[in-house]
Amino acid sequence: MIRHAAAATALVAVLGLMSCAPSTPSMAWDVDNCDFCRMTVSDQRFGAAAITSGGRTLHFDSIECLAAWTDAQPEPPRGVWIADASAPGTLYPVAELRFHRTATGKSPMGKGFVAVAKAAGRTDWDGPALTWDEVRATVAKEGMQTTTAHAGGH
Repeated sequence: MIRHAAAATALVAVLGLMSCAPSTPSMAWDVDNCDFCRMTVSDQRFGAAAITSGGRTLHFDSIECLAAWTDAQPEPPRGVWIADASAPGTLYPVAELRFHRTATGKSPMGKGFVAVAKAAGRTDWDGPALTWDEVRATVAKEGMQTTTAHAGGH
C-alpha cells in the first residue's frame, strides 16, 4: 500500500513538472523582429526563441543574438529553442541540438553558428561539434555588433 502511494505521489510530481515546462514558442517568419539586433527574423535555418524568467516570448534571427542576449540576463530564461538548420523552421529545445560553426551558409549575423537536431544524421552543416555553453562563451569572447542598443526582455 505504501508503495502504491509513493508511486502515485511520484507520478503526480512528474506530471506537475511536465505541465510547468514551457511549450515551443511560435515564430512568425518574416514578421517578428529580433529582440537583440532588431533585424527581421527571416532565415528559417537560424531563428531562435526564448521565454524570459518573467514569461515573455522573445525572438532572435540568429544563434549568436540569442547567445548574447542570454548571457546579458540577470536570470536564466525559462526555455530556449533554436531552429534546426537541416529542417528549416523547426524549433527544438537547446538540449536537443548540437552546434557547429561553419562558413557554409553564413548566419544572419555572420558568425556562422548553426544548430542541428542531435537525432539528425550527418548534414552539410557538420563540422567540429560545440555545446551550447561553448557557443555562448565564443560569442561572449568575440562580442556582437548590434544595430540598436538592446535591452533585456523582462
